[in-house]
Amino acid sequence: MLSLINQLREINRHLVELPCPGCGQRDPQLIRCHDRYFLRVNLSTCRHCGLVYLARGLSGDTQAQFYAQLYPRLMRQPPASKAIWNYRLLAGYRFSEISAVIGQCESVLDIGAGLGFFLDACRAHGYERYMGLEPGGPQRDHAVAVLGLGEHVRAAGLDEQTQLPFAPHLVTLFHVLEHLQEPGKALAKIATLMDPQGWLVIEVPDISADWQELGLQQVHISHRSYFCQHTLEALLRANGFHVQRWCREAYGIYEGNLRVYARLCAPTEPAATPAPLSASAMHAHILKQIRPLSLRSGYPRMALRIARM
Repeated sequence: MLSLINQLREINRHLVELPCPGCGQRDPQLIRCHDRYFLRVNLSTCRHCGLVYLARGLSGDTQAQFYAQLYPRLMRQPPASKAIWNYRLLAGYRFSEISAVIGQCESVLDIGAGLGFFLDACRAHGYERYMGLEPGGPQRDHAVAVLGLGEHVRAAGLDEQTQLPFAPHLVTLFHVLEHLQEPGKALAKIATLMDPQGWLVIEVPDISADWQELGLQQVHISHRSYFCQHTLEALLRANGFHVQRWCREAYGIYEGNLRVYARLCAPTEPAATPAPLSASAMHAHILKQIRPLSLRSGYPRMALRIARM
């Protein structure tokens, strides 16, 4: 426990001021100073584009060290064997929901493939070409060795040099976009890699949803962006995508899960997007959800979790 606390303290000393991941501006309006690990991340709203994001966070060597050493430990990767079944069930649920909207595809790229269960479901349902990108060692080892996905899962994330042997008809990012330093650049790169008639399916936590069961756990150092429908649609539109369908899930995969289906081609009918909350209303909503002293979702629970690690 003490080694983990010392690592978190060291991380905290090396956090730096960050621009908005959505528009690149540096004009944050502070909501809350500390995340669930009591790191000073300065959760804020961008006064220019309205995106909720961390105005202080990881960069450079500190970021590389965090994801290589600390992130797998904090997120318990790989998970305990008794929890593995849940990941497979969630992958099957995702596959079913997505297939009901876009139909059968022949090719898929899963960015942030994790333990590999979604790719495994695609393979089982007849996808001829499938590939995953997963920089996390423990997660990738499970996908490659346990599920037998082998060379179909690369030890890499998405970057400007990424090239594929095929143009995927389906590209998925399940709870990945909120981790990225420059999500707009990632979307622009995806647009050059995918089939022009294909689908992009993204899942992110919905900051405007009801996530009181998560509480303070929602805010942590690895989540750079906190999207709602309005800010996610703006980012997609700025990088050449058109939203076809929104799906808000109050329960299931994630408390307040937001799934969006987008394409490069223009929609026949634009997907309805609710009017965004004002900055003051968004701040009030977030602070109401966090409840830092809650025994179920606040600092007492996080202290117990760290102690168990």
